[in-house]
Amino acid sequence: MDINIVGCTAEYRFAVMAMENGLRVSMPLLDSSPYDAIVETPNGLRKIQIKSTAQKIVNNGVALTIKRTGDPYSLADVDYFAIWIDAFKGFYIIPNNGTQRRFKFTINGKKYSNNFNNFGVLV
Repeated sequence: MDINIVGCTAEYRFAVMAMENGLRVSMPLLDSSPYDAIVETPNGLRKIQIKSTAQKIVNNGVALTIKRTGDPYSLADVDYFAIWIDAFKGFYIIPNNGTQRRFKFTINGKKYSNNFNNFGVLV
């Protein structure tokens, strides 16, 4: 599947899943925005950068590098990453700490297990 289709599908999938979890979602009209969605929660607005990968599982997991023009996403631009891992059929929703560049998600991994399809972390 074309990489643009994979990314676009992930953005719409995130919006639908967030709404199914009782959250309101807005998406910018321009693709040059540093975030892909804004989620309205009872505790305020959250700027979400949505990433996706169709990589196959290698060594029990999937690794992903994220960056914007060579630099990590700033805390001013992005509050959370929603990372769709096609091999796991789900999103990892992870707070941005301003320095992340690389993630590794493993089958039954404990590091991000509480972030898998957990839209509650946005609240």
